[in-house]
Amino acid sequence: MDTFPKCSLCQQQFTLKGPSPYLLPCLHAVCETCVTSAAGGVISCSTCQRGVNLTDTRLQKDAVRQKEIFHLTVKHRPTELLCTNEDDGNQAVCWCQDCEEFICEYCQNMHSSFKLTKNHVLQNFGDMGPTVSNIPSYCSIHKHHPLYLFDKSCKKLICARCRIEDHADHEVVELDVVADIVTKQLDHHKNELSKLQAPQQSHMQSLRQGSEFTDKTHNTLKESIGHTFQSLRSQLDQRQKELLIDLESQTKETKSTLYARLNTCEEEWKTCTGVLDYIAKVFLYASKSDLVELESYVGDITRNYLETPAPQTHVVPSAVFNTNSLSTLKSTISVFGAILPREVDVESVKDKDTQTDDDFMADLEMKHKMDLTELKTKIASDEKHIETLKTLTDKLNVEIRSLKSRIEEKETTEKTASNIRDVLLGVARECGVHLLKSEVVDRSMVLKCIHLKYDKDRVNLDKAHINTEGDLVNRKSDTRPAGEGRLKKYEGTCSTAPLPRAGCPQYWEVVNRVSLEKPLTRDSLILELGMCGEEQRDVCHCIGGEPSSCSMQVAHYTTHGGICSMILKEGKPVLCLPDTLPNTAGVSRTLHYGVVCDDARKKIVFMDVKENKVMSTLDNVDSSQPLWPMFGVYNSHLLAVSMTLVVGSDINMTEEKKAMIVKALS
Repeated sequence: MDTFPKCSLCQQQFTLKGPSPYLLPCLHAVCETCVTSAAGGVISCSTCQRGVNLTDTRLQKDAVRQKEIFHLTVKHRPTELLCTNEDDGNQAVCWCQDCEEFICEYCQNMHSSFKLTKNHVLQNFGDMGPTVSNIPSYCSIHKHHPLYLFDKSCKKLICARCRIEDHADHEVVELDVVADIVTKQLDHHKNELSKLQAPQQSHMQSLRQGSEFTDKTHNTLKESIGHTFQSLRSQLDQRQKELLIDLESQTKETKSTLYARLNTCEEEWKTCTGVLDYIAKVFLYASKSDLVELESYVGDITRNYLETPAPQTHVVPSAVFNTNSLSTLKSTISVFGAILPREVDVESVKDKDTQTDDDFMADLEMKHKMDLTELKTKIASDEKHIETLKTLTDKLNVEIRSLKSRIEEKETTEKTASNIRDVLLGVARECGVHLLKSEVVDRSMVLKCIHLKYDKDRVNLDKAHINTEGDLVNRKSDTRPAGEGRLKKYEGTCSTAPLPRAGCPQYWEVVNRVSLEKPLTRDSLILELGMCGEEQRDVCHCIGGEPSSCSMQVAHYTTHGGICSMILKEGKPVLCLPDTLPNTAGVSRTLHYGVVCDDARKKIVFMDVKENKVMSTLDNVDSSQPLWPMFGVYNSHLLAVSMTLVVGSDINMTEEKKAMIVKALS
C-alpha cells in the first residue's frame, strides 16, 4: 500500500515487525538493514541525494515514523496484529492504551474484569487515531526512575537520581518546560516554511504564464511574418523558411530555460512540502522526549531552506519581427528580416519610410501592447517585493525587541544566580562543604568536612575509653557498659560508619596531646590513625601491618633511634619522618593531623596541620570495599595520649590549607 512510508535507499515499505526506521539529517527515513550494511559507512538518500557519513553522524530511531507505521498497520492491516497480552497467537481486536498491548477478544473480557485493569482505556481498531503516549521513558542507568528532567549543559534527558549524582551542578529544567519550548520552535519553523511557499508558488505561476505568453508571441509573430511575406512570396519563400527556423529555435531555447527554472522551483517546493508534512506528523505522533531529540534535525533543515534567497518573479523576454528597410527589400531579400529578443529597441528595427500607414499602425499597436504587458508584470513584481521587504522589516523589529528582552533577562538571571551562589556557598561552609577552587564548580573540587564520630560501643575498654570531653584516651575504662561487638585486639576504636562513596574529597582532623612519663627504649606505638576494610578492624593491635589498610603511626623505633612518624600502605612502610617528638621524660606536645580520602582519584593524603605541610600522598588506593576510619592510642604505662576528633564546621579551612590539598590531589 502506497500509504506506508518507504526506505529512502532500498525503497522497501516499512512494516510493524520489520527493520526499524532511522532518521537521516534530511528528515527522510532509512531502514536498519541499509544502515548496518552501508558500504564504507556512507549512505546517500535517494530522495534528495544528500550523503551521510555514519562514522561522523549517529542516527537515531525515527520514533515519529514508527508510530505512523503502527497506526497505518492498525488502519489498513489489522489482520496482521496478534494478541500480545498472553502471546497466545489469537487475532487482536483492540489496543490497551495504558498497557500499550494488543488485546484479543478473550483477553479483552479478562482485562475488563480484573480490578487492576478494569479502568484501562481499550480502543477498537476502527476508533483509533494518532495519539501521544503518556507512559514515561525510564533511565537506562537507574532502571525504575522516569526521565522527566532535561540537562541543558549535557543536552540530555535525566532522572531524579542522575540530577543528584552526576548532574548536581548543571542547569536542569523539567521535561514539560523544554518540550513546550521545542513545540513553539517547531510551530515557528512551520509558519516560516509556509511563508516560503507563497513566493515559490507565485514564481511557478509567473513561469507558466511566461510560457503561455511566449506561445502567444510566437503565434502573433508567425502571423505577422506570413502577412509581410505574402506580397513578396516569390522572392521571400526561402528567407521566410530561414526566419521561421530562427523563430522556432529561439522559442525552443526560451521555453527550455523556462521549463528548467520551473522544474527547479517545483523540486524546492516539494522538498519544503516534505518538511512541513514531517512536522505535521511530529505534532501527531511525537512524545515530549521525541520533540527534544528532533529539534536539532528540523531546526537545521529549516534554517537551510530559510537562508536560501526567495525566487524573484521571472520576466519572460519577448520577441519582435524586424521589418526594417522594406523599401529596399527586393534588392536585399537574401538578408531581409531577423528574429530578435524583446530587449532590442523596436524602433531600431523598424523602417517607417518604407512601411505603409496600415503596417506602421499595426506595428505601433503591437509594440504598445507588449510594453503595457511588460510594465504590468514589472509593477506586480515590484509590489510583491515591496510587500516582502515590509514583512521582513516588521520581523526584524520583532526579533530586535525579543533579543533586547532576552539580554535584559539574562543579565538579571546572571545577577540573581551570582547572589544565590554566594548564599549557597556560605551555607555550604557552615555545613562543612568547601570549594577547593572558587572558579571550578564541580564535584571533583568540592571538599566535604564529614561528620565522623567515635564508635563508643566498639571501643576496646581494656586499653582505652572515651572520656567526658569526648576524647579517646589510652586508659582502660573504670566501668564496663554492657554490649557485644567491642574490639578485642585493636587498641582504640573505629568510626560509627564506613566512609561514604561521595565521589569527591572527604576531610577530617585529629588533635593529639601526648605526654611521655619516661623515655621509650623499645619499639613502642604512641598513636595511629588511618583506614582499613571491615575484616581488618580487629585482627591486630594496629592496622598498619594489614592488607586493605592505609595508616599514619607515631612510634619509637629502635632502628631509627627516636620517635618518628611512619606512613604505611597495605602493611608496608612508605615514608618515615624523624624527630616527631623528643624522647625525654616529662615532654608534652600537641600533634595536629589532617586526613583526605578521595575515592574518585583513589588517593589518601596525610597532612601535618600544625606544620602546614603534606606528609604523604598514597596513590591507587583500593576503595572497592568500604573503608573504616580507625583511631588507636597505646602504652598507657609509658605515656598519656588524648585524641580529639575535629570534624564538620569545627575545622578551620583556610585558603592555604585548600591550596595544599589541591596540590596533593593533582
